[in-house]
Amino acid sequence: MKIKKYVVTNIREAMDMIKRDLGDKAIILSTRKVRKGGFLGIGAKTFLEVTAIAEENKKIVREENRDVYKLQELLVKNRREREGKEFEELKRMIEDLKNMLIVEKNKNLPAGISKVIRGFEKQEVDSEIVSKIAEYLRITYGDVDPDSEDLLRKLSDYLVPFVKANVPELSGRILFVGPTGVGKTTTLAKIAAILKIEMKKNIAILTLDTYRIAAAEQLKTYATIMDIPMRIAYTPKEASIELSAMVDYDAILMDTAGRSQKNDLQMGELKALVDLVRPDIIFLVLSMNYRYEDLKDMIRR
Repeated sequence: MKIKKYVVTNIREAMDMIKRDLGDKAIILSTRKVRKGGFLGIGAKTFLEVTAIAEENKKIVREENRDVYKLQELLVKNRREREGKEFEELKRMIEDLKNMLIVEKNKNLPAGISKVIRGFEKQEVDSEIVSKIAEYLRITYGDVDPDSEDLLRKLSDYLVPFVKANVPELSGRILFVGPTGVGKTTTLAKIAAILKIEMKKNIAILTLDTYRIAAAEQLKTYATIMDIPMRIAYTPKEASIELSAMVDYDAILMDTAGRSQKNDLQMGELKALVDLVRPDIIFLVLSMNYRYEDLKDMIRR
């Protein structure tokens, strides 16, 4: 496994060494301050220890992490069983009852439509929305079991107007936050294009997502093509300094690293970042593939 540690004076020095040794797609695993030199602790200097991994080893790390997560899930499961099997049994009964109600409600629908509706309900889509979708499909197809491609096309035609994004007039410091992999950087790039081309705004981009070296480079390439000034901040303090110099723009779009709402440490880091950069607008970017209850939990936290 190609994992390397670097002891450096600052994060910029580490990034250059990581790209040289491990490539642009390397991932930073951790950073911490260490003290070295001196005698009996006297005169020691503070350095930054950075641990990084090459792209080809991410799969191995993911597999190892998956084993850890499986162990955690097993421990949680055992603990819950100790706390009371009746609670788990009650949960199963409720789930069975919900499935029975879904089947009963959709028993008169054609099989293809019924399958789609069950999918929405299992994803915990709001019941009022599901009812409207079911009614639309019932009126559209009657008792005919539709072809799957035609069904998806009709469903798309019905749903797209509800989720069509309209970018409002934006100004000031705009921060994009959210879990890993939901599309924060892509969303930022799309909004940047609208502000720059359609609204003729004078904008800039500041990225704080330096854990993914390749992502920062890709965003920089995009910004260059769009003729949008872009800067990279490796720490929240650097971000604050960069923002102090970026005063002549209508809007500054700030990209951040993905964070889990269930990780208290990451939430603390995000709060500290928000307090430091003082955004005028915060966009929480989420995936529509998440279950409704999970989305509510992310928004609440």
